[in-house]
Amino acid sequence: MQNKGLPSLAGQFLKSYREKKHLTQEQLAADLHVEPRTLRAWENGERQLTNINELYRIADLLGVEPEQLGLANSLVIPRTPEQIEEIIGHTWSLVDQSRLREARMVIERLAHNLRSQITTEDPALLRSLAHTYHSAGYVISEATQAHESFEAILYYQQMETIARLLKDDTLLNISLTYQGDMYRRLGNLEKAITYLEAARDTTPQADKAALGNGLQILARAYIRTGELGSFEYTMRQTEALAHEFDPAASSTRGHYGSGTVYEEYGRGYADLGQTAKAMEYLDKAQEDLPPNEFWGLLLLTSRAVALVKGNEIQSGVELAVEATEKIKQLGILRYLDRIHLINKHLEHLEKQIGTLRKPLQEALYINHAVDY
Repeated sequence: MQNKGLPSLAGQFLKSYREKKHLTQEQLAADLHVEPRTLRAWENGERQLTNINELYRIADLLGVEPEQLGLANSLVIPRTPEQIEEIIGHTWSLVDQSRLREARMVIERLAHNLRSQITTEDPALLRSLAHTYHSAGYVISEATQAHESFEAILYYQQMETIARLLKDDTLLNISLTYQGDMYRRLGNLEKAITYLEAARDTTPQADKAALGNGLQILARAYIRTGELGSFEYTMRQTEALAHEFDPAASSTRGHYGSGTVYEEYGRGYADLGQTAKAMEYLDKAQEDLPPNEFWGLLLLTSRAVALVKGNEIQSGVELAVEATEKIKQLGILRYLDRIHLINKHLEHLEKQIGTLRKPLQEALYINHAVDY
């Protein structure tokens, strides 16, 4: 057995990072794609972590500066498409684990590095850069509230530029779709629908996952403008597409499928105050979506909206309070938009009740004065 020595600077950093993030050795080892015993050996000094390529790989996966692992800041190692896709895959796995803050740190650092490193028009590298912008835009949209959506739009605009250069309808559809969704969040429904209908009408060769995802988000915009017929027609289209592709190879990285379609139905009918219909769809969504905190929180906020809009106010507010605490803990700030909508709805009801009560109060006061 090898004698323990002092751990390398990288080994010390990994232990400190793990403890700060409240991760087990098994969890961090999974993030780094190494065996737990390897990480344990790095941390306790049984093995020295000094390989430059491995150190750069770890820095990319953690979204930290190479200097923190003991590397010189002047040394730059260009990423291959395979290395880029590994980091992107790790980012999406962090999203699914509701580790949004870490996901954002990883993908923004990758995007920053690639902007200066990719100076070629090699299609494989450009495609990986487009995937990076897709991931960065999505992570930022989930980690921010509506008024901060412009930052995500910038990434999707860069993705659109690459998609047009590569003449790739799938990439173009995704970039247009999410630009449209960000404008919807910002309250510009006309511009949102322009982008979303462009995604539908100008990318005939996009794969079915991208097309279905785009239609689902277009339906979301339609219901915000009161176009119930267009909402239901478009939702029937996206529901059909959700069963026509392999989820494991989805261009949306698992963020579109039958589960998201049912949740969209539920959210739409919740906005209309059709609570029973909304809950029926949300139950179906729960059966199909992965059983993790990210999707669980999505469903929790949708149920809160459905209950409050359906005048089951106490139950809805209790769920909204529970959801708010989890949102702040996990950093999925996008869901706070729904909680603010619930709060605005309650404020509107409060004003309505106050207006309706006024003549009744006056009548009671007058009658009370006459009795005396």
